[in-house]
Amino acid sequence: MMRTLATLALVMATSAAAMADDAKVKLQYKFAVGDVIRSKVVHLSTVETKIKGSTQTAQSRSISTKNWKIQDVNADGEATFIHSVENIDMWQKVTDRPEQRYNSEKDEVPPAIYSEAAKSVGIPLAKITVDTMGRLVDREQLGGTPSSESQILPILPAEPVAVGAAWYSPDDITVRTGGGAQKHIKTRQVFRLKSVSNGIATISTETQILTPIDDPMLKVELIQKLTRGTIKFDVQAGRVASQQLDLDETIIGFQGETSVMNYLGRMTEEWIPGEPAKKVAAAPMEPKKLEEVPEAEEPAAKMASKPEPRRMIEGVPTLADPATKPAEEEKLEFTLDSPESE
Repeated sequence: MMRTLATLALVMATSAAAMADDAKVKLQYKFAVGDVIRSKVVHLSTVETKIKGSTQTAQSRSISTKNWKIQDVNADGEATFIHSVENIDMWQKVTDRPEQRYNSEKDEVPPAIYSEAAKSVGIPLAKITVDTMGRLVDREQLGGTPSSESQILPILPAEPVAVGAAWYSPDDITVRTGGGAQKHIKTRQVFRLKSVSNGIATISTETQILTPIDDPMLKVELIQKLTRGTIKFDVQAGRVASQQLDLDETIIGFQGETSVMNYLGRMTEEWIPGEPAKKVAAAPMEPKKLEEVPEAEEPAAKMASKPEPRRMIEGVPTLADPATKPAEEEKLEFTLDSPESE
């Protein structure tokens, strides 16, 4: 009897899981006046360049606490908030140069390389308005260095979606060629709902370059855009619980035929639900491994032992041709417009 009941429970659980996969979920940002949304943001990067037989490695790490204070939410759910950075902890090491570091909570005078970043701590940086899909509606620069980013939140679909559905956010990026001229590059961010469990939607994301690119220097300008990763979205709270974006690219020929650039990067962000500000470690260790911060040695070791680049110039993995769009994507219902095209 007990075995029968256990079998029945397993069948019911399996059926419920299948129903959940078929069900559609509404993903949207939810904000309320007075909300203070704080998150810990970590950036890691290791860049190795080889030019005319000379190799240079640059490693950097930054940890910051991002603060958004919601000032207004209109009838359509569009939220206006003040963006600021509570604190930063920064570190950098370049081959044959002394390391640089700065902690805004412990160091009174920053190194010259971090002087502008230090001025941006603890002050209102921008007044930003976004809609319930995360699209940028308006931005007013209040302090610090102006940003050209047209996407500050992961974009969500306009309608409810089922597990497996994908949606897109197109964008135009302006870069400079080797001669100094400006060139507009069409890109799109591809999002796909992978699962929904315990109120958390797991979403994969990848940047695709739609404009054909032959100039390696343009690829250097775009390299930090070629990210892919995973977003954890709290459906009930209506906000990103965490996200991780990774970058691993190789570019050949950006300064001569034998020049090579290897770029490893990772950005992680984790929502801090209702916690007071926490101090960051005063003496960050060298960020040698992306998986664990700050102690480890993988990025530097990986760069040092990396064989000749495994991708040719024309083989950037995220280069996408709309004419070769997968058949499954032809059936998708949701294609988002970028803020600029609205």
